[in-house]
Amino acid sequence: MRKFNLLILAFVIAIVLTVLAGYYYFLVRPLPRVEGEVWLPGLKASVQVIRDNWGMPHIYAQNEHDLFFAQGFVQAQDRLWQMDLNRRMAQGRLSEIFGPAALDADKLLRTFGIYEAARRDLKVCDEERLKILQQFSRGVNAYINLNMSSLPLEFSLLRYTPEPWSPVDSLAWAKMMALSGGRNWEEEIVRMLLTQKVGSKRVAELIQVRGKGTFCTIPGFDKALSLNLPKVASSSWSLPFPLGGASNNWVVSGNKTATGSPILANDMHLNLSIPSIWYEMHLVGGRYNVLGLTLPGIPLVIAGHNRDVAWGITYAYVDIQDLYLEKTHPEKKDHFLFNGQWVPAKKIRSLIRIKGRQEPVVHWIWKTRHGPLISREVPILKRLGLPVSLRWSALEPGFNMKALQIMNLASSAQEFEKGARLWCEPAINLVYADRKGRIGYVAGSRIPIRHEIQGPIPVSGHLAKFEWKGWIAPEQKPGLSDPEEGFLITANNCIAGQDYPYYLAVDYSPGYRAKRIRELLKKLAPISVADCATIQADLKCLPAEAFVQTVINTMEEEGYSDQLLTYLKEWDKTMTPKSRGAAIYSVLFQRMLDNTFSDELGDLASLFFGKSLTPLAHLNRFSTHSRVALHRLMEWPDSPWFDNVNTPERETLSHVLLKSLRETKEFLKTTLGQDPEKWRWGRLHSVEFVHPLGRVRLLNKIFNLGPFEGGGNFHTVSQSAISPGLEFKLKAWAVSNRHIYDLADWDRSLGSIVPGQSGHRASPHYSDQMELWLEARHHPLPYSKKAVKIAAKHILFLSPDNLLEGQ
Repeated sequence: MRKFNLLILAFVIAIVLTVLAGYYYFLVRPLPRVEGEVWLPGLKASVQVIRDNWGMPHIYAQNEHDLFFAQGFVQAQDRLWQMDLNRRMAQGRLSEIFGPAALDADKLLRTFGIYEAARRDLKVCDEERLKILQQFSRGVNAYINLNMSSLPLEFSLLRYTPEPWSPVDSLAWAKMMALSGGRNWEEEIVRMLLTQKVGSKRVAELIQVRGKGTFCTIPGFDKALSLNLPKVASSSWSLPFPLGGASNNWVVSGNKTATGSPILANDMHLNLSIPSIWYEMHLVGGRYNVLGLTLPGIPLVIAGHNRDVAWGITYAYVDIQDLYLEKTHPEKKDHFLFNGQWVPAKKIRSLIRIKGRQEPVVHWIWKTRHGPLISREVPILKRLGLPVSLRWSALEPGFNMKALQIMNLASSAQEFEKGARLWCEPAINLVYADRKGRIGYVAGSRIPIRHEIQGPIPVSGHLAKFEWKGWIAPEQKPGLSDPEEGFLITANNCIAGQDYPYYLAVDYSPGYRAKRIRELLKKLAPISVADCATIQADLKCLPAEAFVQTVINTMEEEGYSDQLLTYLKEWDKTMTPKSRGAAIYSVLFQRMLDNTFSDELGDLASLFFGKSLTPLAHLNRFSTHSRVALHRLMEWPDSPWFDNVNTPERETLSHVLLKSLRETKEFLKTTLGQDPEKWRWGRLHSVEFVHPLGRVRLLNKIFNLGPFEGGGNFHTVSQSAISPGLEFKLKAWAVSNRHIYDLADWDRSLGSIVPGQSGHRASPHYSDQMELWLEARHHPLPYSKKAVKIAAKHILFLSPDNLLEGQ
């Protein structure tokens, strides 16, 4: 017996030692070196990398050549697998590592031509910016070469190694971000399908270009539209980092702040992922001393501050895409009519290699004079048999590297604005401030000049009048500086009102977040950094006030009483995780959407409620359009939309409300239990941070974080988006960062990303900012050398290895 027990003990010890050895080999060994000295060929002089308590690297280089080399090396230390995955998305090469499930996404991404567009950008890149890209790439490759035998765990699990990094790889991820912020083509399709289904008059009842009280950042323009145009399959697989999102930023003049200097705040809302889409860095060397958010795989700082200027970005939702309904030759199916002549499409043969299969899939890409023919890959268009091509500004050569460098180096608001006006894609709203006290806004985007009714709807590809007529000149892009009100706000809302002479867009967010931010800025003046932090955490839902009041008034007039109404009366209209009222409101609103529109829209209802047409994203922008439509119809109790076309009776708002209230109560009891005290919004609206490999059982226990109870909704400042239907989990976009820059003293600035700086599961910085995110808090952003030294936790020296360089 004693011998048996000893065998069992030895067996247990062997298992434990095996697990510990595996943990060390696969998780601990790939951790980056953050202290001591590393010798690298390619450097001219020693570079100091100081990491603070949150893992943020402050890079001090003696020249710009070494600065961008070090930026590439350090990004790769923490995010190499993510960078490789980003590159594969842009290339349409996900099937090589994920297998057949990714094939549809690869086909669509290759059809868009993301990577080819990046190559075109590289061709027009001037020597100075090309050197930045080259040095960054050399830094990434130096890390790959040094650590090929100790790569991150994901490479081991997927059984492949990374290829060398190149400048085009950096530009390609920028193009993917452009696709994330520019998906108007989906809204054009949904509009077309809705018009086919119910007619242009009824669509106009649902979708107004500019509603009552529309919040516009600056005076501008949106024309009324006439829409006269002639069962959606879903994919079980979506991109590892899905596209789409929204954001807030605002800048306050020193006349309105407690310090007398401007304050700038920025929180961007993107699909939550592990690792974070952002990576915080501080770059010092040569002309540069810039701190803020970077995108892994791209040099320079995307949003942040330098010695003199701070800036923040949000998606502008400018319409930079058009769909063309092409007319096909009756016999030559690859010829399309234009201006009276049949023009052949360019056919490109693309081989897609798939993990687990020997033979690659041959994928044919057709390119018309307008751009790629996307109808061959978008299921709904394929089913309708419509040949549709896409023109997208990002497929034409752009100059983002030049614009970004100018912004990173700007010493004044005027210099920054010059760079911002050169920005191409994605279309962004830039707010900025300088230490002299000037604040401003500019729309950073190439903006096409079109035929007056073109943009929101697909147009005929064979008519010359629908061709783009060039671009709005940089100096004519919407902009505003030093407004009398003392602050500027953007939250993906309408950019401009009726005196702006060009068409910009119709698919804006409705403006509730911008209105709420403005309301709080006026209330809290004079503004402090702490006040901006309070605003970033705000969970008040503005449209809920009118909705709840209409519900209560309507039901009381009908003599209906229920505890649900009492709970709604008591609710303060904030979407906190602990709120019972927020849970009732959210379920009731979703039931109202379904009961109001699904009978007429049928299988198009899910698209109208926001479901994406492709595996590239969770949502399209009708996710907010449909909600605004319901809010507006609530003011019209006898609207035909409330009548159920499948019943002989004539229903009104009260009928739909009564049905929806009963369904809401039943859903809450079934889902959250019989006790109303346990009906919390956070229990419905939970969020799990999912790693691309965390979709696999067992691996989810290693990589994923959560679930956590979440708050907010589409219309709260601290925003969170949900997919259509009765699954309220936070699976779409939410706050991905929170940054506040104090121009009176840069060292008082604050920031955070989620869930942390590192992509390595064994790193303490894999999830150390998770609690900050859940509590809407920040960490310090030390900028001065003195503050950085005080915050220093690890110091690494990157030194030139001249011996290796000569080999």
